[in-house]
Amino acid sequence: MVIDHAAIRRILIINLAFIGDVLISTPVARALRQTYPHAVIDMLVIPLAAPVARGNPYVDHVWEYDKRGRDKKLGVLRLIRQLRAERYDLAVATNFAARGAMLAWACGIRYRVGYDAQHAGCFLTHTSSAVRPDIRHEAENYLNVLKPLGIHTADTSLTLAVKAEDVLTLHKKVAWNAAKPLMIICPVGSYAQKSWSTSGFVELVRQMEPWAECYLIGARSDEAKLEEINNAAGDIAGVLAGTLTLGELAALLAEARLLVTVDTGPMHIANAVGTPVVALFGPTDPRVWGPRGPKDIILQQPVDCAPCWGKVACSDYRCMNLLEIDEVVAAVRRLLGE
Repeated sequence: MVIDHAAIRRILIINLAFIGDVLISTPVARALRQTYPHAVIDMLVIPLAAPVARGNPYVDHVWEYDKRGRDKKLGVLRLIRQLRAERYDLAVATNFAARGAMLAWACGIRYRVGYDAQHAGCFLTHTSSAVRPDIRHEAENYLNVLKPLGIHTADTSLTLAVKAEDVLTLHKKVAWNAAKPLMIICPVGSYAQKSWSTSGFVELVRQMEPWAECYLIGARSDEAKLEEINNAAGDIAGVLAGTLTLGELAALLAEARLLVTVDTGPMHIANAVGTPVVALFGPTDPRVWGPRGPKDIILQQPVDCAPCWGKVACSDYRCMNLLEIDEVVAAVRRLLGE
């Protein structure tokens, strides 16, 4: 089927992955906006990632697919009816999983573009190869999905618009000492192998407290670990565990001088709002998922078992534990301008 580009007036981007994935799809939305400047461009995401999608300046409206809640099982028919009523001309499914392609087909969208992975091609009109022969950043890989549309771009920068209301509510929740640079620390990864040693973060907070206002951030489930770090450091940092909305977190990172983090979603948010990052990598590959800002510093020790992507049993987490406090502090001081 040949795509009639002149007929594309309504576009639906489907990304049903997590926060980092939705942020990394920014270049896809930007390229579509540049190619179809007069089209309506909407996005379908899971509820967790919806605040990030709403901060995408190239997206007009965000739909939520609550597959574990109201859209579970037959509940998805309500969503399909709503999306069908929008009469989209083009769907772009950015993930390998077939669910997004199936939804595009069920919604009766004329042109359905995505990857030929996990049998998704059965539901698509145009496919891009899921084979990735070279190691490239995921933001570049995401752009492959647009090949059937003849769209090519080298711009892989991330963008997230911080909303004024999020800045306002942030300052109602958190008051920091503006006389010192604001330094945010995200010490807990999505699985244990990603995390640096507790003692390392304790010493980082201790050494940087005279120079910066330090805040430890994480999910509600990370609260015990964040409190452990802060207590061991002498109760000198702020602790924000599940305290902020995603919009408020973006506002906080936008006002920070830098973020020190393991491989997490906040790392991508910091990139998208232009805040420099010191990123601690171990079991994952920064060439694929690392920060890409002009001042960002990636610290990683070469070990023969990395990247393992957390898929193998590990007794000593040496890829992370080999990171020395001195090199982390030196990177932080460099970005603080000390």
